[in-house]
Amino acid sequence: MSNNSELNVNLLCDYAESYKIPIEDVVFIALNYAGVHMDVSYNRMRMGFHLDGNVTLFNYANSVNDLNYYFALPINHNSPFKIIRNKLFLQDYYIGTAIGATEDFCDSHYPRRLGTSLNINPNSRTSCRGCTFCYTAYQVPLDREKMKNANDIRKFFVGWIKQNNCVDLSHLIQVSVVTGCYDSEEDLVVFLLNLKNILDEFNFSGKIFYLGSMLTTSKSIQKLRGIKDFGYCISIECFEKRDILIGSKESLTLEMAKVIMSECLSCGFEVNYTYVIGLENLEIMLSNMKTFLKYTNKFPTINILQLHSQHNKNLLDTSVIDITFLYKARKEIETIYKDTTMRPLVWEDYRSLWYLKFMNEELRGDRFPEFFWKDKISNNHLLEH
Repeated sequence: MSNNSELNVNLLCDYAESYKIPIEDVVFIALNYAGVHMDVSYNRMRMGFHLDGNVTLFNYANSVNDLNYYFALPINHNSPFKIIRNKLFLQDYYIGTAIGATEDFCDSHYPRRLGTSLNINPNSRTSCRGCTFCYTAYQVPLDREKMKNANDIRKFFVGWIKQNNCVDLSHLIQVSVVTGCYDSEEDLVVFLLNLKNILDEFNFSGKIFYLGSMLTTSKSIQKLRGIKDFGYCISIECFEKRDILIGSKESLTLEMAKVIMSECLSCGFEVNYTYVIGLENLEIMLSNMKTFLKYTNKFPTINILQLHSQHNKNLLDTSVIDITFLYKARKEIETIYKDTTMRPLVWEDYRSLWYLKFMNEELRGDRFPEFFWKDKISNNHLLEH
């Protein structure tokens, strides 16, 4: 890709006009791809973010009162985006306020959707090595304590409920298991069924969601029918460059994935997949997305490829000449999904191609992870959502 340092507000305004995409979305896509310059020694950061509604450029976001976001970004000292004294700039153009900017640790659990969805990482994800585009191995591990059995799961939730001053788990709409690293598929199934039983003890009535690729056999899929509301996001990541994946993922062929996803649909599960955009050219991506459309009932999790200092820059496909690749991809993917009811969920994906709009449809939702940001915010208006 051409030098990201050349990006400026005028160029991004031109892209917004050319591709008929809100300028806010154009800026956020560029931010996710280019990363941010901060005067820090670590390689990845996260922050709450308040877009400045007084900046005329962001009139649309201001008009719908949708100014609060959340990002996790590579540190890139050549990025045109920079944070100076908690202010985010594009070159010298003021964008908004960085809230609680800190290193992006790998946590054992973390909230989304204003604390109504909980992601758990029961298997020390930082211990995983393999997929060459992944950044988890470079994060500071705060996920060393594993949840191995029912007692571990129960102990975790008892502590979590107490720490968060909750009565039970009835306020959660989803608990997501976001790690692989199980010793076997059987161990995964046992864990998910134990999780279901323990969540029931705490009045949980939402969805159990698994993101990974270890659920592969009909026998295991059928066992999970005991979970009333279950979602499986199969981590495909890329369609043809399978050699960049860890061995267990690489061995999962696309045809195998389709069989698995088809059976999950027949069980009444929610089914989608992950894809990292930038690893492959548009033709490969779009043709396969069209094929996979009938095997899903939920919009795929499409993540912008984020290159960190440790990554080989050749991970980026040679067809990605400049950032317009991402804007073109967004428009083409919208065409594939326009006649479906599937749309991106703004709280599930922080490095997405979509923020305020999908085509001409508004995308709304609670983008902040939880209200813990209130202790970092001096103005109450930042908590509006």
